[in-house]
Amino acid sequence: MSIDRAYSGAPAKDLIRVEVGSVLYALQVSRIREIVNPLPIVELPRDRDFVLGVADYREEVVVVIDLRSLFGLPRRELDRRTKWIILESSHRPVGVVVDAVLDVFSSSEQQERDVPVLDERHRERGITSAYKHADRLVFLLNADRLAEPAMELDPGEFSMMQSEFP
Repeated sequence: MSIDRAYSGAPAKDLIRVEVGSVLYALQVSRIREIVNPLPIVELPRDRDFVLGVADYREEVVVVIDLRSLFGLPRRELDRRTKWIILESSHRPVGVVVDAVLDVFSSSEQQERDVPVLDERHRERGITSAYKHADRLVFLLNADRLAEPAMELDPGEFSMMQSEFP
């Protein structure tokens, strides 16, 4: 049996499991450009606390969104488990800060579940559904919904910022 044939029956691992606070979330692997350690941030005036600012990522300026703040959790000090996930959005890449990246898993091996709307911030959080993985609920996040605050910033403002990065 060839190697290609041996692996062709295995379901593709299409979701990455991350931790924010004590809750597990998932993002589609196809929407992830890269997972990186936190970079220096330039804070800009903004209305939303969960938009930390912008960072220079591979010669692009990306907006950085803190999922802890977006989900109503207190900020915490960065540690070695803290990661940024650079997401592809329809307009530009966006960085989201998570407490930890855990593993990848296949959505086809799990039954997708609907998630009830708990409050008025449901849409803002971007939770679309849930899966059970490793005996815990994992909430699937919509990458475009998470990137929406970044789309509200004017890209013209970014052209003047390169000198602010170390």
